[in-house]
Amino acid sequence: MNAMLKSYRSFFLLLFCECRYTGADCSERQCTYGIDPLWIDDTTARVTQTAVRFKTVDANTLAGEYAIKFYDVFGEDYITQPLALSATGSGHCADVVNALKGLPDNVISDVTCQDLVAINTNEGFKYVLTFIGNPGKLRQLEIVEKLDGDRSTVLAGPLGYTANVYTKVKGEFVDNFATKCEGITLKVVVDHDGANAWETSRVRPGSLGYLTGMSDAEEKLLKACLGDSDGDIDNNVDVTNWDHGFVYEAHDATTPSEQFKMIGSFPHAIKVVPKEDAGGYTTFTGGQYYLVWYDDTPDTSGVLGLDGKRFRVANVNHNIHDPSIAQESYVYTTNGVVRQLGWDSGQELADNQASGSSTPRIVAYFDAYSNKLYTNYDTSCENDADPLSENHQCVEKGDQLFIVDGCWGKGNSGASTPILTPLAPFFGGIEVSCTDSTNVNHNTGNLYTVTKVRFFV
Repeated sequence: MNAMLKSYRSFFLLLFCECRYTGADCSERQCTYGIDPLWIDDTTARVTQTAVRFKTVDANTLAGEYAIKFYDVFGEDYITQPLALSATGSGHCADVVNALKGLPDNVISDVTCQDLVAINTNEGFKYVLTFIGNPGKLRQLEIVEKLDGDRSTVLAGPLGYTANVYTKVKGEFVDNFATKCEGITLKVVVDHDGANAWETSRVRPGSLGYLTGMSDAEEKLLKACLGDSDGDIDNNVDVTNWDHGFVYEAHDATTPSEQFKMIGSFPHAIKVVPKEDAGGYTTFTGGQYYLVWYDDTPDTSGVLGLDGKRFRVANVNHNIHDPSIAQESYVYTTNGVVRQLGWDSGQELADNQASGSSTPRIVAYFDAYSNKLYTNYDTSCENDADPLSENHQCVEKGDQLFIVDGCWGKGNSGASTPILTPLAPFFGGIEVSCTDSTNVNHNTGNLYTVTKVRFFV
């Protein structure tokens, strides 16, 4: 019996399906995907654009090898062949493109590597990858720094290095901004004086720039195109039947009669796409998102007038202050509702015309190149039933967030009755937290999906 038992062996066959097939027996074929020709018929396809950078104190010591881990739209990961590093990155873009296109299963059919530039003076380099052959929402790629066991194969001298990736433009499966405002082109301009100092008469938290380049007729068309912002058509205004998207804030206790219109609970969200005559334009030029609201406060000084600075934007993606050199763009709107997160007993940001305390906004800090946000209040839906929870809107997995640097304010320094408790609001008053236009982060306003919510005590 023992001899017979020894003659038997057990075998297990592990099946790996060929590319684009799935299921227990690999008989189910996955649907192919790509750029819908109808999508790029009248707009640009928003595909993933990722920046990669290697930074060190002395780039002359930068050497060795690394690889790139790429995740396709189905979540499958692929690792490129080793890529050699050098001080300047000369010729590196071509090597990266060849390595990515050389991945198996033709997973990357087309990719560009551009904007390879030095970091400061002799501190490394960075480049930008645009995955024009891989539409949809891609997981952020990773840098593989250990190609030989547990030690890094990137060399950078005794002071070390940092290798980072960050997504500049996120790809999309669904075009949430599919409505083109026909007959309109506009420009997004940062509101500073040409020497980077803010134009203090209009710049406030969440009011860093404006839309311009439109005729009076185009402005009326834009109002109608923007339409409702809060999902309640009964509070729409004007013959164009739209929402302004602002809330009042008083200056402070000593001058309560001085009131300002500021970005409210329900601003409008738009996507702007450069016109075809823009330098370097392609059908894969990613549009930029902006949060927009309306401030028609008359300028009694006679300096501003009603000169096109009424459509305010909360975030800026460049530092161009001159409308003559700003990029002329098309504009697209959404039927979705954008809600600014706040914390208070009410259901939305309070009208503060009487110089009461400003409604606390939900703000967050995070490290560069990270994907974790640390908010000033617990915004989780899990704890939203707590009697102390006064979130206007809680956050849970799957929600989408616009993360916007709007220079959100210097605490509640401008509020008439600051709350000096552990729950003191961060936002308050009308002063921006950024010293000038160079102090604000550009390229904010991407739409991110929440994957995990955690509460820390």
